[in-house]
Amino acid sequence: MVDFRPFHALRYTERAGSAADLICPPYDIINAEAERELLARSPYNFVRLELTEATDAPDPSRYAAAADAYRAWVAEGVLAPDSEPAYYVLRQRFQLAGERLERYAVLGALRLEPLGAGVLPHEDTGAQAKRDRLSLMEAAAANFSPIMLLYRDQGRRMAALRARAMAHPPVADAHMPDGQQHTLWRATDEQASAEALLAMTASHAYVADGHHRYETALAYAAAHSDPAAQFMLVAMIDFDDPGLAILPYHRVLRGLDHAALERVRERLRALFSTQTIGVAADGAAPLEELAAQAGAEGLAFVAVERGAPPRLLMPAGLAALRAPAPQGTSVPVWDVEAWALQEAVLGPALGDGYAEHVTAVHDGETALRMVASGEGQLALLIKGVPTDLFETVVGAGVRLPRKSTYFWPKLPSGLLVHALEGEEA
Repeated sequence: MVDFRPFHALRYTERAGSAADLICPPYDIINAEAERELLARSPYNFVRLELTEATDAPDPSRYAAAADAYRAWVAEGVLAPDSEPAYYVLRQRFQLAGERLERYAVLGALRLEPLGAGVLPHEDTGAQAKRDRLSLMEAAAANFSPIMLLYRDQGRRMAALRARAMAHPPVADAHMPDGQQHTLWRATDEQASAEALLAMTASHAYVADGHHRYETALAYAAAHSDPAAQFMLVAMIDFDDPGLAILPYHRVLRGLDHAALERVRERLRALFSTQTIGVAADGAAPLEELAAQAGAEGLAFVAVERGAPPRLLMPAGLAALRAPAPQGTSVPVWDVEAWALQEAVLGPALGDGYAEHVTAVHDGETALRMVASGEGQLALLIKGVPTDLFETVVGAGVRLPRKSTYFWPKLPSGLLVHALEGEEA
């Protein structure tokens, strides 16, 4: 169902320095302070090309500077193309909830196609981020960071490619200050590559992280005739990977007048039973754990307001929370907290004010601090979407609300560059 190929990647050479000093997070989680810290590690840190996310109208000089640096690094031999097309295997080691985990991805070039057939989206996008990324893509004619896709490894063919690649020394290994380790191998074995290509032609790909960049790449491809422009850099992760974690985006309400806040409370009282929790709201971990445990069989979340004990909320008005899903009643979309809150509580209560007054926060401690300081009026802590529920809902064609999922760890930028000019592999 999808065309996923090996490609000619550009990579940092030894003259650039240590990989840990060179790679950076994707653009949408880099702020100005992080950018300064990254550039202090090395003048060749990839943030100079990746850039932070623009919050205002695109500044052409900003993108031109990134493109000039990219071309200068290629001319200087800081970045150089590999001699032959390849897939690449990425292993990410990290800590989550006190457990040491590892997650694997196979990176390659995906032929672009409209969303909804072979490539399935799971959320809507905003115009500002797409303008920002398109301006950078037009200036540099390159993909600087991979988007994350999920798939089913048919016949374990991709696992075989991974094993054969990892039998050789890695081409990059970055031990990061936060304890994460990113290790990259090249996979040039022709038989394994052919098997992987065959496996993906029988599979769908689900966009996990990178919707804006995918839609931007579609727009770029429509405007450019280069064969390479019809492909983009992606990282494929198996749904069955033990290290695959979908973390939550909590909701924090802010800036509401008394009447609007009371409308939210009335919706919650009408639809959910409430149980006071004997846990102080001075630490997010036990509250997030409770939300995950209570939600293991369906819908549940924890509500936190300043000066009141935390409350566990679970459905009471089941009929109201079982309205037909967009693609039919058989799709269990109402088991996704972000969907239920938007469609049954916050959307009806706030109307056009939803976007202005609801903030998505992936860190529970941040959500609690917002409430404690008075910046936030009500925090709703939810569980991450289970991978099987994600696959079922998204596979049925449903788009979840923005910021419904937080795939962690993020994929690093700077391990590979995919040039958009010339022939594709």
